[in-house]
Amino acid sequence: MKRFLSIVFAAMALSSATALAADPFTVAGVQVDATARTAIEAQTIAMRDGQLVAAEQLFDRLTLESERQSNPLPELTPELVARMIRALEPGKEKRSANRYLGEIAVAFNPSQVQQFLRENNLTLVSSQARERLVVVKDGGLRGSSGASTLQNAFADPRLSHALTPLRAANAEDSFVGTSDTELAGLAAKYGLTQVLIVEPTGTVLDVATDTGDRQTYYISNPSDPTGFADRLVERLEADWKQASAIVADEMVTTTVSVLYNNHASWLALQEAINTSAQISGARLDALSSDGALMTISYGGDLDRLANELRFKGVTVQRDPQLGLVFKRS
Repeated sequence: MKRFLSIVFAAMALSSATALAADPFTVAGVQVDATARTAIEAQTIAMRDGQLVAAEQLFDRLTLESERQSNPLPELTPELVARMIRALEPGKEKRSANRYLGEIAVAFNPSQVQQFLRENNLTLVSSQARERLVVVKDGGLRGSSGASTLQNAFADPRLSHALTPLRAANAEDSFVGTSDTELAGLAAKYGLTQVLIVEPTGTVLDVATDTGDRQTYYISNPSDPTGFADRLVERLEADWKQASAIVADEMVTTTVSVLYNNHASWLALQEAINTSAQISGARLDALSSDGALMTISYGGDLDRLANELRFKGVTVQRDPQLGLVFKRS
């Protein structure tokens, strides 16, 4: 118990100096509640149990469900999970003589997580899709308790850590139309290029304003705002992981022409390439004012790579003279 206390409070001390950035290796909003002989024992138990829950949520997020079913993870222990934690941040704390409750955000060490999954033969998917703007058409829709709205549920900061991060639009923007022009204007207001339109019926329209691609989802029980938001994220993440995970046994190495018309576009293309789950290596071979020649190694499925990069705002195409070409959508 004393050893675990030192781990808990070391992590908490680290969190005070390290802001938990919106990255996929952070799990936020984990509810903790424990009762023991003393308040400090209750807090220790709550933190230990909360870290195990956070680790389970993290592995669900970063791995493929099909792989977990065929190759389940070993039982997680407090000691095993503690070694993978780089920061812990408590919040909404309440204490009594023998009870502690609140919530925690846990930031995990990417290299430790990667090593653990590799040892257990599971594919790591940590590349994030581009952020989506969520427009709730009925911001006043309340859950059974009457205490929460869909608008509030999608404004929860923990959703920014998802592989498909979400940002809630302001309530005054809920009246926007669904035409390409209206949605493009709204997305640009927030500096984004993808919008989710959430209807009170549970229907969700997913629109990429730069490419015009549209997809419709139906998510059950919108009267449960938090659960509804979580189920939508699970659906989006599942699609994203299937689109971005490297599943080929053999990597393919090829040259690619990266075309751009300004420095900002070049930086955006670099970011998309460097954070791609499909691309395991990229080398810059030549650079000019409007293009670069690179050598990349990717998972062997060009359609899968193109689908992942499309969500990052990059078009993949073949040119008769240039060969494989990446450019901004």
